[in-house]
Amino acid sequence: MKTKLIIAALALPILGFLGACGDSASDTPKPTVTLKEGGLTTNTEIISGEEISFVVSATAGSEALASVSIKATWDGKTENIFDTTITSKSTEFTYTTILLGSVGDDVTYTITANDGNGTTGEAKVVVSVMPIQASLDGQSGFQLYNANSQGLNISFDLYRANAMITGTPANQDIIDATTTGQAEWSKTWKSNNGSTFVKVDPNDWQNGTSTTYLFQLYKANKNSLKETISDMEVGDVILVRSGQDIEFNLFLVKITGVVDLPAAGNNNDYYQFDMRGLIF
Repeated sequence: MKTKLIIAALALPILGFLGACGDSASDTPKPTVTLKEGGLTTNTEIISGEEISFVVSATAGSEALASVSIKATWDGKTENIFDTTITSKSTEFTYTTILLGSVGDDVTYTITANDGNGTTGEAKVVVSVMPIQASLDGQSGFQLYNANSQGLNISFDLYRANAMITGTPANQDIIDATTTGQAEWSKTWKSNNGSTFVKVDPNDWQNGTSTTYLFQLYKANKNSLKETISDMEVGDVILVRSGQDIEFNLFLVKITGVVDLPAAGNNNDYYQFDMRGLIF
């Protein structure tokens, strides 16, 4: 019993020492970051492509800051847009840049102060990217063929209203999804740049003549957008969110013809369609 009491007595100072070490680590002073008036201070909505500014005030928790940086994250992407070394106790500056992201994106800007003692502090603002207000352009009579056809257009760039036999994947908003050697036409569209699709009400074609309308249509249907779309019929209207890095990335497509050839080995099947959007 005496031996157990001695061990317990020795253990108490050790535990106290370990506890003190833990407390000191958590008590290390951190820098503070404040976003001041004259720039963005709270979550907001801003039109695509507009300038935004941050008035940043940062103060070290120790004797001096080490650096201040700004990064933007949206739609699975991250971009470091500003980084500067700081050696003073505090700093205040204004940083102006162009809003990143496309219409419908929520872009999170994170301003981080790195302290000389290794700790960090940050402030965040979320900017929802809104469309410019404009009337849509329209073009008609395009055909997109079975991918196993020869010398015919099998992909489409919505931004440039350009049907392509081949093309750069980054511009292929729509491409026929029939695989090489597939006997039957898949009647399916996919994308090589991350564009997504959803069928909407046929009346949306008549009403969808402005960027504002398409943006509201996107907000109502964004959770239903898919990477592929199949078995379209004449009269179907499709909302497409392009994967291209453009200011307004929403388009309407209306199917005006479906030609599914029955003869074996004839791969000249196609969809015919009209389209609307802000065309380059």
